[in-house]
Amino acid sequence: MLIGEVPHGKSYGPFFESFESGMMSSNRFFFEVTRLFNCAELIDYEPFATWWSSIFISENTELDQLLTRIPLRKFLLSNTNRMIFNRYIAHTMIVQNHFREWEQRILSYIIGAVKPDPPIYQEALRRSGVHPSQCLFIDDVHANISAWQALGGHGVVYDARHDSIEALEQKLLALGVTIS
Repeated sequence: MLIGEVPHGKSYGPFFESFESGMMSSNRFFFEVTRLFNCAELIDYEPFATWWSSIFISENTELDQLLTRIPLRKFLLSNTNRMIFNRYIAHTMIVQNHFREWEQRILSYIIGAVKPDPPIYQEALRRSGVHPSQCLFIDDVHANISAWQALGGHGVVYDARHDSIEALEQKLLALGVTIS
């Protein structure tokens, strides 16, 4: 497959999957991207890593506030890589406020699997210690929710770029989630 080809049910192709699953190091990713775009002599690793990690525009303060009002155990299940996690995600208020403990962080680059592949969900279930039917999974990709539901879990699609926090709150209330 080419870098741009996306297999059915995935949000990106095998090149990025190898990076997000931890099979490709950050240094190797840098090397491959700069080689692909013929710009290896134009940028060093540190500026590249800063630039690559700047894909996130802003934090979702409304989601942070909603999570604060939900008195349940929470886990972060994220397709990410070491570069972005360490430079951005680990420092966000959502991670700092709700996922401080490493046990709460199910990260694709550490697990070696990306959503929607079953092993990452199985790790989340192992850590939570409960049956999928007792878990609610919120994600911005329909294929990830579908894979979770195939395991017997409940899921809600929430994409902050398109969905209001009020719509998410209504979906959660409809599922019986207690929100204080």
